Amino acid sequence: MLQKGLNSFQIKVIALVLMVFDHIHYIFSGILQVPLWFTMLGRLSAPLFIFATANGMRYTRNPLKYLMRLWFGFVFMNFGNDLINHYFPLPNGGIIINNIFSTLFVICLIIFSIQRISICRKENRPFLQYVLLMLVPVFSSIIIFMAMSNPSLFLIARGIMFFVPSLLFCEGGIILVILGVGLYLCSQDKKKIGIFYLVLSILVLAMGYNPEVGVESMFLHNIQWCMVFALPFMLLYNKQKGRGMKYFFYAFYPAHIYAFTILANIISKY
Repeated sequence: MLQKGLNSFQIKVIALVLMVFDHIHYIFSGILQVPLWFTMLGRLSAPLFIFATANGMRYTRNPLKYLMRLWFGFVFMNFGNDLINHYFPLPNGGIIINNIFSTLFVICLIIFSIQRISICRKENRPFLQYVLLMLVPVFSSIIIFMAMSNPSLFLIARGIMFFVPSLLFCEGGIILVILGVGLYLCSQDKKKIGIFYLVLSILVLAMGYNPEVGVESMFLHNIQWCMVFALPFMLLYNKQKGRGMKYFFYAFYPAHIYAFTILANIISKY
């Protein structure tokens, strides 16, 4: 029997397609005529992947394995980005810093800690270790920030950035982390999700305000507000998993970014 709405797999496919539009705009801008609406569509992608990931942590039977997959993807892309930027630099002067695995890992680490703290409280057991675990991305952010201001500690900062995801330096920053944890805490209540997501989207819109430009700056110079259009897809979620293919999404993310970057580098030489 057909299920109404969208399952998790379908939401991830939609996010994947929108992500490709976004990366085409970023990687090929200055080489090809890529319209701005490509990246406007792309603003929906990360929230949808985060939504699916938050739900994945709710249902997974092995949260530690889930976390390890995200951590491995994070480390792999750090080294991959370094190599691709060295051997295939973007002709438009940009660099590849994409690593959504860092953001997803931080979100899931906080969610995992919340889950364990809840269990410990019910069983009247100590849970300080999980509070500290939740704060690891905060500690790493502080250490990186301090080390970056001291040239002699540059290698320490670089090493931490390569192996320890941080709250401030993950892709999308603290806003996307708040989004992921908030969506989890909404407990799949569509009313709560709608209110929370709209409030956060309005906050993102307001953050784009530039008094020198005026109100239009919120809409024209910070298109992250387009993320609000991801909400209808979230509200269509039917709490079904759908098809598997989880490793496809893990592999496709770095593969298409690096393929596009190499192609852009080749095109620019002709």
